[in-house]
Amino acid sequence: MSERALSPSRLATYATCPRQYDYGYVQDVNTPDRTELYLNQGTIYHETIEDVCDATERDDDPEAIHDRAMRVFDAKWDEHSNPDDYESNAHRAYQRAENRAAIDAFFDPDGGDGIKHARRSVATEVWVECEIDGRALHGKADNVIRTDDGLHVFDYKRNTRGVLSNGTAERLADHLDGEAHEPKRARNAFQTATYVEGVKNEPFYEDGMTVRFSFYGLLNSTSFESTPDSYEVSVRGYPRETTDIYADHYDTIRALIREAHDGITGEAYAPEPFDVIGDEACPDCDYREMCPDRLSTEVRR
Repeated sequence: MSERALSPSRLATYATCPRQYDYGYVQDVNTPDRTELYLNQGTIYHETIEDVCDATERDDDPEAIHDRAMRVFDAKWDEHSNPDDYESNAHRAYQRAENRAAIDAFFDPDGGDGIKHARRSVATEVWVECEIDGRALHGKADNVIRTDDGLHVFDYKRNTRGVLSNGTAERLADHLDGEAHEPKRARNAFQTATYVEGVKNEPFYEDGMTVRFSFYGLLNSTSFESTPDSYEVSVRGYPRETTDIYADHYDTIRALIREAHDGITGEAYAPEPFDVIGDEACPDCDYREMCPDRLSTEVRR
């Protein structure tokens, strides 16, 4: 590729605030420690799904796939769950029950989506690369499954709250015009474009295949019920497909990619327009107390 490839995460950080990208990726400024709890939980369910998919054959019995998933989850929990990340033993026990329920539901032998995902998986944790308008992009796809007419790429998440949807896709144009601040949804658009286009460069892609992309929230719906001795946790997951959004907002998404990519490679780190970025990004930014752009604004006020 003609220039270094950038990930959707890097593009999204730049879309959040160019100065934040400068501090985080260019200058590598240390920030306050943040809890590892949800990062570790993400590792647990990602590695569980990966290992189960890699070990599953097309004709494996659903019960066998489910049993495999529960064994793998138990091992991954013991490997990655750190008691120090939790407020108490009870908190850790609840979080284990919740995450275990998510894997149990996903690989439910009676219709769980994970059974199809495992049986039809052609690649897990696969790096894909592509060029969009001459800008090199790359990313790691959690799972690629074979469908009746092509391929379906999945990105597994805790939930899909706030993920780009048909009802919010119009805000991408507002972000591009500087009238709104939508970096999280822009990131979803960057991911969709990267994976849809990147998979087409993989050896398992065949000309004419339809390529789809979805975010899958493993814990989209969680319910808690007390029992005489303890409690029961029920979880339901479901996907949010963004393939059609990419098609419907093709020009806007590509313009957002060009803007972020060119800003990064051109080392343009001044946040513009700062009134929008300052209101939306500064309050939660780890670098706000050292950022001259924010501090100069405070002085003027």
